[in-house]
Amino acid sequence: MNTRKMLPLALLYADEEHQIDGRTRFQKLIFLMQMEGNLNDLAPTDTYRFEPYDYGPFSSTLYDDLDIHIERGLIDDSKEELDEEDDIVKYEYQLEPEGQEFIEEQLSEGELERIVNEAKRIVGEYGDMPLPELIDMVYSKYPDYAENSVLK
Repeated sequence: MNTRKMLPLALLYADEEHQIDGRTRFQKLIFLMQMEGNLNDLAPTDTYRFEPYDYGPFSSTLYDDLDIHIERGLIDDSKEELDEEDDIVKYEYQLEPEGQEFIEEQLSEGELERIVNEAKRIVGEYGDMPLPELIDMVYSKYPDYAENSVLK
């Protein structure tokens, strides 16, 4: 499995509850892992390409990779309908026991240690931040990614 596909697993593993609430939060935390983490030496094919979108940096490939992990039984996603009329859904991603075992196996083989450590640092710094505050912080640090935002 390439490094890029390991980033979401590492992020979930790094969270104490092995869970990330919300797609937008997931996007921002992976973005911050890449921008602020010690991952500069990763090849472009081992990272996500983010573009400015409705709520800042966005990568459709991240959703594709999450879907692959869900199909493989490494991640579980659940959806909570918040507003049926406006079709607003909140997603919750949880690392399955198989995903945790997979990451721990990679760690025992000496792989991923740096990525998991960076994920732990990002989760520790930004994981509990309220989503509006997280988005504002990303917009202020990386204004180029806020240019297409629906939030003003």
